[in-house]
Amino acid sequence: MGCHMKRFSLSLSVLLVLAVFLLNSCSGLPSGTTTPPSGTANFTVTVTDAPPTGVSFVSFNVPITSVSLTSSTGAIVNVVTPSTPILLDMIRLQSDSAALGTFKIPADTYTKLTITLDAVKATFANTTSATVGTCVAGDVCFLDSGTPGAQTITFASPITVVGNSNVGLNVDFNLNNAVTTANGVSIDFTQANILTIPNAPVTTGNLNAIEDFTGVITIFNSNNNNVTIASGTRGTLVGVVNSSTTYTGITQGSNPACGGNPNAQCLAANKTVSVDGTLSAAGVVTITEVDFLDTPDVDEIEGVIYRTSTAGVYNMIVSDKVNVSNNALLTALSAGAKIAVTLDTSVEFDIDTRNLLASIPSGFTSNNDIFPGQEVMVHVKSTTSGTLVNVLTDRIVLRYTRATGTVNTVSGTAFTVNNLPPFLGNSFNLSPAVQTFSGVTTFDGFSALGELATGNPTVSFRALYLNPATAPNGQPFLAAKVRKH
Repeated sequence: MGCHMKRFSLSLSVLLVLAVFLLNSCSGLPSGTTTPPSGTANFTVTVTDAPPTGVSFVSFNVPITSVSLTSSTGAIVNVVTPSTPILLDMIRLQSDSAALGTFKIPADTYTKLTITLDAVKATFANTTSATVGTCVAGDVCFLDSGTPGAQTITFASPITVVGNSNVGLNVDFNLNNAVTTANGVSIDFTQANILTIPNAPVTTGNLNAIEDFTGVITIFNSNNNNVTIASGTRGTLVGVVNSSTTYTGITQGSNPACGGNPNAQCLAANKTVSVDGTLSAAGVVTITEVDFLDTPDVDEIEGVIYRTSTAGVYNMIVSDKVNVSNNALLTALSAGAKIAVTLDTSVEFDIDTRNLLASIPSGFTSNNDIFPGQEVMVHVKSTTSGTLVNVLTDRIVLRYTRATGTVNTVSGTAFTVNNLPPFLGNSFNLSPAVQTFSGVTTFDGFSALGELATGNPTVSFRALYLNPATAPNGQPFLAAKVRKH
């Protein structure tokens, strides 16, 4: 007797939704086959990135259109089938992690994971003195992959999933294997080992961290402490706060968040926040820190600064946005877009220190402290169209930059780095120092700073990037996280 298997695909239009759907199996398998296990399990997927070498990428946006599992019988289970692609910036994921969601899958034995991508759009800085492809020297240019083929990972050992269990997988995107530099710069998804699964499945406890997810609170339920946050580019996150959650915020300037007193009572809809949290194998997001940025929310654009030849005008690659006013020019901007930023006649300079520092450091107080590679959030005073959308700003906030380099020396709570991305410029006289903070800076892939002292390991870090000439103790990078690759 033949077997018919019904599968219901999940439609997902957000980055992180805790969703449930049913997959029905059948009875009456052919003689000699093994009856599959019964029941369903929670399946959670996160993504990280191994950094590239030889190319100075400013952004690298990968749209995921579907994720599926293949069982030992050859049956395909569609896990993620979003109505719009899930967009992940792999430059951020060199130090951070992102979640695709938690889903119900049938209990079974699985042998493969397949991820289907839409066209990858990247921006890179041509820091050479010659034209690279069609990108002239000194410019920041787009790089399009075309539509790549499906990426399949065959598990080293089949994963057996039993009913009423939790299974979490982290997928590592190896950017270095997807980029070729033989004739200019190109993206080639026919290369081997672009996707890997570096660790065994996680069945209990925490799978990964959720870091610096920025957006506007759309729902806060004080009865169960659930918070829903919508990003302008990265989808929606649903998490829970508890008695251990800490609260920080921008307390500088003429309009400090939460009146300068960030606390749990400040949680409410229509406030812009950035949150950190943990994601369990069961798919539960526990928010560990809420960082209040704007209360109430206002139009903001966040992105990476890159150099221009015009004084007072800075260009930016967009990474996130808040569009409260429904400004049509802002609506059209997506992650990876290039915009121009012009400083108003009077500009407020702030630093989003979060819980990293007890006081505001020097190194970001004027336009002399704006450097390529800094991640900033600019308040949108007005916008005009042109070759690039131009944003006039009267407030600029320094936020966390992501960078990768090789460790040079380690001393106390700091280390120096070489081989930083060239788009950061030549502002460093020596190998710049990265300062860590005991009990605050997260170490990923190692447990103590001394482990970085030998072998010149490659590390990625998420840090405040201050003016090297005026930063405290000559340390331009103040790190919230360091990941050893």
